[in-house]
Amino acid sequence: MIGVPRHKVLLVEHDEKWAEEFEKTKQTLVNIHGDNVVDIQHVGSTAIKGIVAKPMLDIAIVFKSLSDSVFIIMKDNGYEYFGEVVSGKHLFILRGEGGVSLQHIHCYEEKNLEHFYDQIKFRDFIRSHPEYAKEYELLKQELFKIYFNDRKKYTEGKQAFFNKIKQLIDEDFNK
Repeated sequence: MIGVPRHKVLLVEHDEKWAEEFEKTKQTLVNIHGDNVVDIQHVGSTAIKGIVAKPMLDIAIVFKSLSDSVFIIMKDNGYEYFGEVVSGKHLFILRGEGGVSLQHIHCYEEKNLEHFYDQIKFRDFIRSHPEYAKEYELLKQELFKIYFNDRKKYTEGKQAFFNKIKQLIDEDFNK
């Protein structure tokens, strides 16, 4: 995994090795957390074949309990806790080397899974709709040209597209 300098953006062509890297990391996470793990999913653009992505893994993991022991175990295994993304519902942990991000771990407790399911539904929708995958890729490339030095603004620039896809998914579900 190449990784991405923190707070920056780097886009590369899809690499089949990302799926293998995910499987190795998934096994490691299961091994270190044991039966506290409910589910682990490869999310983010590295989980979508055929589109450019930042060369770092996004992983969503559901725990039975997000107790302090989760963070201690993660820290003991080279991860850094970066705080709550959504108060009490979604915690963010990073694995990196120096100033380079290699993995973003999105942690959920099994009683608060709305955002987890949103990530899975988005990934699956983009995988199964090539026209939206292409649109997403073009958006990412345009945002990269403008915000290559500002990952926060790059990410914010994708929000309208995420909302559009979420609405399409919701409309399809309610048919």
